[in-house]
Amino acid sequence: MDEVDFVIPLSKGELRTGNATAQYVVEELTSIRQLLGDTRDFKSAVLSTKGCFAVIDHFDTLYSLLCHFRSNDKIIKEVKPIAWNGLLKAAQKESQTLLNYLGDRNADRQAHRQHLTCLKMTCYLLCQMIEEFEAESVQPTTDTSVTKKQSKSARSKVDASGWDWESERELAITAIGQLVQLNTARLWEPPIVEEEFVNMLACTCYKLLENVEVSRNKTTRVAIFQLLGILVKKYNHSLGASLKIIQLLQHFEHLSSPLAQAVEIFVKEFGMKNIVSDILREIGQMDSKELARDNSGTKAYAAFVVELSEKVPSAVLPCISILLCKLDEESNNMRSAVLGVIAELILHCFTNEDLDEKQKSTRDQFLDLLEDAVYNVNAYVRNKALQIWLRLSNASAIPLPRQYELLKLVSGRLQDCSSMVRKSAVQFFTAYLKNNPFAAKISQEELQTNLDVETEKLENLVGQEEENEDAENDRNRAVCEKEGQAKWNAVEAKMKEAISELLGLEASSMDEEMPEEKELLVGEEESMNSVKLRICKLMTDGSFVEASKLLQAASDAFVGTAPFHRNDLKDSQGDGSFLDSSQEEENTSVEHILEIAKEMFLESLVPSSVEKVVENQQQENTEQQLQEVNEITKQKLLVQYLKACLNFARQIQTAMPLVCQMLNSKQNSDILEAIEFFVTAFQFGVSNVMMGIKRMQMLVLSKEQLIKEAVMGAYKRLYLTTEGGNQRSHTLAVVKNLTAMTETANTAELFSLEQLVIEFVKEGDISQSVIQMLWERFSMKMPGTTASESRAALQLLGMAAGAEVDIVRSNFEILVAEGLGERACTDFQFAADTCTALLKMAGSEKVKAGAHETPYKFAADNEIFSRLLVVLIAGASKLEDSSYTHLVKQAIAVIYRIAEHPDQICTKLLQDVSTVILSCQSDDDPGTENENSEDIFEKATPRVAGIHPGYLARLINMAGEVALKQLVHLDVSVAGELKRRRAVKQEDRDRKRLGRRSSTVRKSISLTRSTSKTKVSATGESVEEEMGLTAAIADDEEAEYIRKICENEIVTGDTLSLHD
Repeated sequence: MDEVDFVIPLSKGELRTGNATAQYVVEELTSIRQLLGDTRDFKSAVLSTKGCFAVIDHFDTLYSLLCHFRSNDKIIKEVKPIAWNGLLKAAQKESQTLLNYLGDRNADRQAHRQHLTCLKMTCYLLCQMIEEFEAESVQPTTDTSVTKKQSKSARSKVDASGWDWESERELAITAIGQLVQLNTARLWEPPIVEEEFVNMLACTCYKLLENVEVSRNKTTRVAIFQLLGILVKKYNHSLGASLKIIQLLQHFEHLSSPLAQAVEIFVKEFGMKNIVSDILREIGQMDSKELARDNSGTKAYAAFVVELSEKVPSAVLPCISILLCKLDEESNNMRSAVLGVIAELILHCFTNEDLDEKQKSTRDQFLDLLEDAVYNVNAYVRNKALQIWLRLSNASAIPLPRQYELLKLVSGRLQDCSSMVRKSAVQFFTAYLKNNPFAAKISQEELQTNLDVETEKLENLVGQEEENEDAENDRNRAVCEKEGQAKWNAVEAKMKEAISELLGLEASSMDEEMPEEKELLVGEEESMNSVKLRICKLMTDGSFVEASKLLQAASDAFVGTAPFHRNDLKDSQGDGSFLDSSQEEENTSVEHILEIAKEMFLESLVPSSVEKVVENQQQENTEQQLQEVNEITKQKLLVQYLKACLNFARQIQTAMPLVCQMLNSKQNSDILEAIEFFVTAFQFGVSNVMMGIKRMQMLVLSKEQLIKEAVMGAYKRLYLTTEGGNQRSHTLAVVKNLTAMTETANTAELFSLEQLVIEFVKEGDISQSVIQMLWERFSMKMPGTTASESRAALQLLGMAAGAEVDIVRSNFEILVAEGLGERACTDFQFAADTCTALLKMAGSEKVKAGAHETPYKFAADNEIFSRLLVVLIAGASKLEDSSYTHLVKQAIAVIYRIAEHPDQICTKLLQDVSTVILSCQSDDDPGTENENSEDIFEKATPRVAGIHPGYLARLINMAGEVALKQLVHLDVSVAGELKRRRAVKQEDRDRKRLGRRSSTVRKSISLTRSTSKTKVSATGESVEEEMGLTAAIADDEEAEYIRKICENEIVTGDTLSLHD
């Protein structure tokens, strides 16, 4: 046995047919009957002094168990846990034995071979049994007692003997990990571990990961990754691991996240960064057409690279160029994945403030790619790009200079053909509003005003600074000139003497010496400025003669150049010097040359003098100058900030109409995101946001419950939610918010607002304290309440009464006294709103089937109707108020809805109004008070019988309303009341009939027969009652009678007092 080499087979069958003479071969399998005893012997041997080496002696027994592993024999089921426990114990002992052995450097070759064989056999048997147990655990259970909820956990724990495969699997992986952590390479010669041994261990790990339950078990998963990390680090399994990861991703989509975690462990705990480049290189080299066809594998690759870039961005960044080529390929999943990788790199590597120029350039290139993806041809890629921009916005990772152009770019996606792209675009605008770096309130008008004010302030500061600088320069120049003149006065006499001496030389000697000196004094490449500096330096140093000579040489070298262009006293003989034979001319030349020297001297002193003056004054004015500079700098920053705010507000303003259009979309996602955007814009005070808020209000009438709930939630956040304060302040804020909603609302908006208020009252969002404060505002008992606020409170109370009628009924006296009092005679709209609230008091006009409730009516002489008549009669002559027509409609509706005899009240109304109108014609010039308001109408409509056309129109309108309501009253109210009364009587008769039937049940058969004969001979009326035809006949007769009244008597008959 010592001379036999154990070769790890590719399949179990290879161990029975060895190829080499020294190769270990299993000659005969142990029978199932003998396995139980042999297995027990193996376990005993492991626990004895043999320890781990018992695996070598009993390898055939364990191999035979592997061959019979899937047998259903009871002996096999009993043998499995015994063999497993013994093998696991052997592996644990072997790790300790190897630890001691590998530390001994004097071990012989035979011991090496024995330990190597034991290691290979133990690991082989462990790996094979792990795979067998794992295959057995994933098989569907046949136990019918296990429910579906218990099936997942019961598969591994259903054994009555307490066998738990999940725990045993983790122990086995830990035992193998302890073995490979040792320096086992010393057992091989040369000390390089066999590739087959490494692949055997790695393949077992990969096989386990294929099971979804294993990949979800954190403890087991991490143990497997630790084992693989050791193989990658110590056993050169990096390339094999990268290829295997690619294969697993292609076939098992659920492994994208676990494998990314595995690579993270390889990189962070084992320092194997090169495996990241190997994996990304393999993905980058894949055929684009294959990626487009294999959708499942591509999704796994995409999810893997994105999560990998999130976990180890520093390792992915150097390899990003490998993935960028995928942006131009066909697979939209890979394009989206590359964009996701770019996002993770930006978030983790390029969000610091201390980025160098190279890092900023890389970041800008990544952002350019993300901007290009917003207009990708594929909708999924566009959506992914917008979602990434949303993440960057939430993380404040978008550079400020890029934000304005980005908003313009995203606003174009609000009209995208894909609903998911539109949804993401609106989400981006909403998130950007919430995370904007500018201000909490973004009103374009306020920002423009502030910008103008701050710009003007900056201009004033800059202008004042320039004036101060000019004055300072003038002062410095005066000081310099004064100091320069003093210095010149000190050297003027000596310089004049030197010039005179130079001019007094003999002409012959000057003619001989000057050409040579001129060449020496002024160089050919020397400039005028450098010569000036030399002349001034000579004068400053006291070398006046040399200065005079250099000045003369300069006049010949720079003829016509300032300051020598003023020299008109040159020798006409052609030498160009300042010399002349005449004494008068000599004196003039001396003065002229001296003047030029003075000019040069003073010019040379100006820079140094200025520097000296500034240096002297700088110490005195340092604090003041710094303060002025800081103020200007701060003001410039403020102006730039306001400009950026204004640009942002304008871009949001541009997107507003596009988002408004989405409120009319057929896609619920568009509507929901638009609602969220307008809520956020309202909270940030964006200009013209009420355009979307009012349009959003109409969606409360939507049939989609989801949209309706979203609208209600939005208005609850905007108008019913307050921050801080006590209960009273909260109530006042809610009342003010609700009042603001009614101020500029039109008829349609008021109707939708009413539905909102009804829902809020039903759900309890509008509390009783809010209702109480509305009553206080309506009655103007709250100090500072205006007439418009009182009217708005009345409207809101009428809306709330649609949900709870008791809101109006409980305060009926206040409503009538205030709503139909003195204010009603001057404010007809207020009176009309009061009538609307009174209508709610009568409840719904729709009567439920089978309901026999008594109508909510008042007597004809009630105070309500007398006050209404007063208001209507008083307003008949006030043609300037256009609200009177609406008041007439509502008032007549109230009379017919809650009065017992509405026709009598309306008869009196028409009579009194007719009297008032006729009395208004007694004046000589009727309608002169309303000449302006009725002028056009009066010109277009001729007077009839001396009646003003405006009065006549009001009378006809009132009569028409009465006629229409009378028709509805007879057809609906009267007919309904007759049906209700008849139904009540019918119920009484039915109860009596049931009582009679119960009393006659005990009669004899003879009496029953005689009763039946009597019934047969009964009248047709009793038969009709039994058949239920009496009520139908009565309904027809009543309907016909009411129809005749409506057709023949309401308008054409003599029932109206108008004919009197």
